[in-house]
Amino acid sequence: MGTAGGGTGASAGYPCPPYKLLILDEADAMTVDAQSALRRTMETHSRVTRFVFICNYVSRIIEPLASRCAKFRFAPLEGGAADARIASVCASEGVTLQPGAKETLERVARGDLRRAITVLQSAVRLKGNEVSAETLEDVSGAVPSAAVEAIFSCCRVVSCKEEETPSSSASSHSFDALQRAVDDAVSEGWPAQGILLGLQAAVLKENRLSGTAKGKACAALARADRALVDGGDESVQLLAAASGVRDALMMA
Repeated sequence: MGTAGGGTGASAGYPCPPYKLLILDEADAMTVDAQSALRRTMETHSRVTRFVFICNYVSRIIEPLASRCAKFRFAPLEGGAADARIASVCASEGVTLQPGAKETLERVARGDLRRAITVLQSAVRLKGNEVSAETLEDVSGAVPSAAVEAIFSCCRVVSCKEEETPSSSASSHSFDALQRAVDDAVSEGWPAQGILLGLQAAVLKENRLSGTAKGKACAALARADRALVDGGDESVQLLAAASGVRDALMMA
């Protein structure tokens, strides 16, 4: 914390700012009443104090507070931006990542370096210093890529069959295969929203899809995600999302 008033720092030699710095981490967890009370405190002590709110969801900060702050958004790390740090941690701790483990760690962390290190630590505690992709998936609770690929492959097969044989019986048989793939994923206990994220990644990587088709597929996934948040049935919403992806593949 800084101290009010001027002067020179004894150790670093830099001028001390004429205000105190108050940092509130996880500020989005505060209740609305607490944030409302803090608004008055900010106004009273604005001359000698600066407030820093660190949060994951800025939409949970009430507007009177948000409007008084300058917003700085930090996006998740892209690609291999965290590879050097992960490699440094592994070298320091004597950890070896087996083939495919690094890619799996990037996928389950989704650009969050703190989560990546935490998952890596949990994997080492569970299986030792030889870390495999399967172990990382187990400790992170992430949906295995094989489970997502089973549904996405079924969407590909459905679209191909319906293009070649547009009869109602073929379409019904293809839909049954898609429904079985969704039911299998749900019965395995994988979270529906995790499957939706996997399908989204698969759609975005599908090179033969046009931008319009990808947009329609992502819109179907977004509708299913919203329905899940509102309390919708996982099987029904996953099937609806997979059907939307299938229709997008048919547009290609």
